[in-house]
Amino acid sequence: MKSLKILLVFGLIPLVLGGCDALQVDSRKFDDDPKLEFAPTTQTVDEGAGTVTTSIQLIGEQRDSDLNVSYTVADSSTADEGTHYSLGSTSATISAGTSSTDVEVDVLDNSADDEDTDYVLYLNLQDSDGVEAAENLKTFTLVIRGTDE
Repeated sequence: MKSLKILLVFGLIPLVLGGCDALQVDSRKFDDDPKLEFAPTTQTVDEGAGTVTTSIQLIGEQRDSDLNVSYTVADSSTADEGTHYSLGSTSATISAGTSSTDVEVDVLDNSADDEDTDYVLYLNLQDSDGVEAAENLKTFTLVIRGTDE
């Protein structure tokens, strides 16, 4: 009787676990045209925070050659370059055989009385070398909280 219980317990475990998604192999593949995205798409920091990093990611197969990507500062941004932030560049390169590259924004301390005003920087990815920017993931929003009183 004891051996029957052990057999039932150990015989049922594979059946129960076999139906569990955690044990299934993920065979999903992105079959659509490649896209570009920011990840993360939003960050909030205090002024003077230093370097903030977001990534530009390639959604799809890695390429055999470098992919030069560009981004622009949206006119709707309320943060001013040189006062609230500094960008070293408005382009980056996703190297061949990789899927992402980092974008750095230096968040400055303007030492002005901001009265707790938030400043917003919007970076917009551009279509690059035949790869479109994903519509809902192409904008990086950086909120810079003014902390001076």
